[in-house]
Amino acid sequence: MQSKPRSRRFYTVLAGLCSIVIASPVAAQRAFIQRPSIIAPSARTVHVKPTLAGFRINESTSTARRRLGAHVVTDSLGSGPDALVSLSNPTTGITVIAGPVDGVGIILVTRRDAGALDGIKVGDRRSAVIARGGPPAAGSESAGLWIAGKWVITVSFDGEGRVARLGIGQ
Repeated sequence: MQSKPRSRRFYTVLAGLCSIVIASPVAAQRAFIQRPSIIAPSARTVHVKPTLAGFRINESTSTARRRLGAHVVTDSLGSGPDALVSLSNPTTGITVIAGPVDGVGIILVTRRDAGALDGIKVGDRRSAVIARGGPPAAGSESAGLWIAGKWVITVSFDGEGRVARLGIGQ
């Protein structure tokens, strides 16, 4: 559910590449994964629930922070009352990117025991990911992006072709 903008700042978080782009200060701050502008003709829509590692998209930031546990590393992704935050627990390998308006916008995992997304876990082979979700809508040998309705699934692969990071975002 989209809520009305509360500020004029706009942040795009491209989780597949884990980079933050600070765009012009004319729209609301949001945490979301940018969809590819060109989608591979062989791509198909993946059907998943917007949850990973026990967290869900749009869950409140305060609830997510509490559930991440005691060893949370917090990084501010901007300034002001509507700034996004990255909340990470290095022990569990779970990171959420969240804001005060929409709550959790991105969920990322880097440990196999953190959880699965549509049966895929960190450590799985690239071939297993493609067998499960089909060819990515965009990507390369080192990363892929799959469309999942209004969400996007991101997968980063290590040098051996295994899942190194798995994420879902809006």
